[in-house]
Amino acid sequence: MIVGHTDLHGGMSPGPAAGLRLADGRRVFVKAVSAEVRAHNHRMIAQESAVLDVLPMSVPAPRRLATVEHGPWIAMATTWAAGETAELWTDASIAAVAEACRTASGHPAPGALPPVAERVFDFDGWARLLEIGPGGVWEAAYVEPAAEVVAGWERWTAGDALVHRDVRLDNTTVAAGRRTAVLLDWAYAAAGAPWIDLAQLAADVVATGHSLGPRAATDAAYRLLRTLPPEASRFVVGLAGMWTIRAATVPDTFNPSISAWRRARSAALQPLVARLIADLRGSV
Repeated sequence: MIVGHTDLHGGMSPGPAAGLRLADGRRVFVKAVSAEVRAHNHRMIAQESAVLDVLPMSVPAPRRLATVEHGPWIAMATTWAAGETAELWTDASIAAVAEACRTASGHPAPGALPPVAERVFDFDGWARLLEIGPGGVWEAAYVEPAAEVVAGWERWTAGDALVHRDVRLDNTTVAAGRRTAVLLDWAYAAAGAPWIDLAQLAADVVATGHSLGPRAATDAAYRLLRTLPPEASRFVVGLAGMWTIRAATVPDTFNPSISAWRRARSAALQPLVARLIADLRGSV
């Protein structure tokens, strides 16, 4: 029996999300969406339900309790993820989420999950931008080397590790006292290279922001990437291209601010991308 609820806000799904208090003292998380509002998000809840069912218990993820479909609606309930989701990264939250990513990628991907190339979209963004023309001075200077750096991504992202593939601050909760984190929203989970989630973490630290400012965000991301194979830096360059081409070509059909969000993320990454391209080209 439900005895209380808290509406939750954030994320990108055009549907309700809530924390529920049950009569037996448990807290659970529920999210829902109608296919009539956006069929893509309806599919994502069904997809995440299947993913959660095959994750090992030692992966830092919520556990699925139930998934219900009624007419055009789908709703999924999971265990409550302890901790908080802040608006900006801190050094402590970066460390906690990085450890959660390492724990997850230490597991082989369950056989039901597809290769990561099937969960990555628009990674040819820089190459496509070369065709349609860059949108500014910075893009004109970097679009060609960025396209070269990302080329062949389907090959160098391949692997057998469990990959979350959508690591963002709003897809995590961090328990500050225990310095632990839980990864949320597993719809894009896949089999891939074990560094992918750490690379995506580095990109999000810059794109979302650090509590100490943009320079601290870029420096923290760069330090993390320096601990990883060069392909992780190439992946960050690819993410910047993905956000850039989507902002330029995908209309705001369901979210009026999504293009601005993507442009802001790609712009925030420009100093880091320039630094990474210089490193990668210097190592050739």
